[in-house]
Amino acid sequence: MSFTFERRINYYETDRMGVVHHSNYIRFLEEARCAMLDANNMPYSSYENQDVMIPVLGANLTFKHHVTFDDVILITPFVKEFNGVRLTIGYKVTEKNTGALVLTGETKHCFTDTNLKPVRLQNQIPNFYEKFMKLKEEAK
Repeated sequence: MSFTFERRINYYETDRMGVVHHSNYIRFLEEARCAMLDANNMPYSSYENQDVMIPVLGANLTFKHHVTFDDVILITPFVKEFNGVRLTIGYKVTEKNTGALVLTGETKHCFTDTNLKPVRLQNQIPNFYEKFMKLKEEAK
């Protein structure tokens, strides 16, 4: 299932030049990632309720075009890599009205217990493991 998250840009997210400050994109991607999990019946709270965390290990973003206050962006997150312990989510961000490519990127994650020790999702939450495997296949 392809998932797209829509978001309007707020004035406070822009810089002196009137464009979205680059630091805000990390937040936007997190919002889209959490919405994707919700849409797939794997809300982040379900992980925490089962003592599983999903910390961010890294992010790599390439900016292609700027957006400004009141623009609407469409963020399409997808499972790029997944092995049960590590997860890479890819992102494509476009401006809704023009279709301009705003950003491409990825965030890398791992699944851990509450002490930040890596865990295998297949052992901790098997049905979520299966859903991620399906999402990975669908993204190909």
